[in-house]
Amino acid sequence: MIAKTRKDGATAYYWNPPQRDIEAGFPLSREALGTDYASACIRCDGHPNDPEDTGLNGFLDSYRAGSGAVKDLDLIPGFGTVDWWIARYLQSTPYRNLSTRSQSDYRKYLTRISDVATKDGRRFGDLPLMSITPAAVDRLYERLSVGPRGPRLRQANHEMDTARRAWTVIQRRYAAQFPDNNPFVGLERVRTTGTVKEATREQAYALAFTLLREIGHAPLGAAALICFEWLQRPENVLAGWISWSHYRPLERPNHVRITHHKTGEVVWHPLEHEGEQFYPEIEEYLATVPRLGVPIVLMSAKRGEPRPYVGGHPRRMIRVAREMAGLPSHVTLAACRHGGLTELGDAELTEQQGMALSAHKTASAYRLYVKRTEHQRLAATKRRRAWVNQNAGGT
Repeated sequence: MIAKTRKDGATAYYWNPPQRDIEAGFPLSREALGTDYASACIRCDGHPNDPEDTGLNGFLDSYRAGSGAVKDLDLIPGFGTVDWWIARYLQSTPYRNLSTRSQSDYRKYLTRISDVATKDGRRFGDLPLMSITPAAVDRLYERLSVGPRGPRLRQANHEMDTARRAWTVIQRRYAAQFPDNNPFVGLERVRTTGTVKEATREQAYALAFTLLREIGHAPLGAAALICFEWLQRPENVLAGWISWSHYRPLERPNHVRITHHKTGEVVWHPLEHEGEQFYPEIEEYLATVPRLGVPIVLMSAKRGEPRPYVGGHPRRMIRVAREMAGLPSHVTLAACRHGGLTELGDAELTEQQGMALSAHKTASAYRLYVKRTEHQRLAATKRRRAWVNQNAGGT
């Protein structure tokens, strides 16, 4: 390690491997260690409380000994950059504790951030973390908010939320490599109002029966009803996360098993109790659906085995059925699920009861899906009037 005085008078520390090692193929060259002496020493010789951390000097010794030591993220070029921070987060325990779906989303969001081009042509991922200011994050947000097809505010907001969390996680361990304050905190974002409009019960069933009778895609119609009645996410239904073995199985003949990939929750929806059927409409529809395989929702193929609905094909089929049935353009599988959740609100279920069916982990997430409707306003007004009438004698 060598020390040099910068123009501003501060002392900066560097690690320089011998030129002969570089010429022999050693992958590192000069590494800037910052201005904090203690942190620089740890990078050079490793953390005194971690016997497996031998630092840059230990990495060089391993290279010379031909031991083939695995290169740690802290020992490769790019240490202290945005790319390094993101890579560190993707190896962190908080990231590994996320659901599989959330891991995929977080990786996608952070990759998009690192690939944003700056004004001077560099990638955002190549920038040093110390250069990321609130103003830089504002500019990043502006770029992420517009895509090739126009505004993408909802996605940009998700990306900023993910970056804020990831920054906090890694900053705790590598404080010397980060600015004192998280620049993603306090970002003034544009809130989107374009939430998914819910489908009504009549619209969901009209879509399903059109797919059954007019287009010949009964399993895809079942998907719409499963989203509406049993509140499973469309991507889970299409991926085969509900199978015939989950529907009235021998061990629970009066239930259907619904798995929610995003939250990892499993809900056994009761189908009947003491002779009363709770979902007669969808059960009548399922009786018409051919059992093409283990999953309920499978597409028959002209050649080969039945397969899941993938890509844009189910969206095209739903669009055709929607137009044939004269349904509005917002009626999709997602709208069917939103409609089912909103029906919970119309039925005046408590939040606890609704979350028991929807498998949301937080009340705030649940509320995003239960839209406020005219039916709910009328029911609330009636209850309010009843209270007024009951207490009128005391005024």
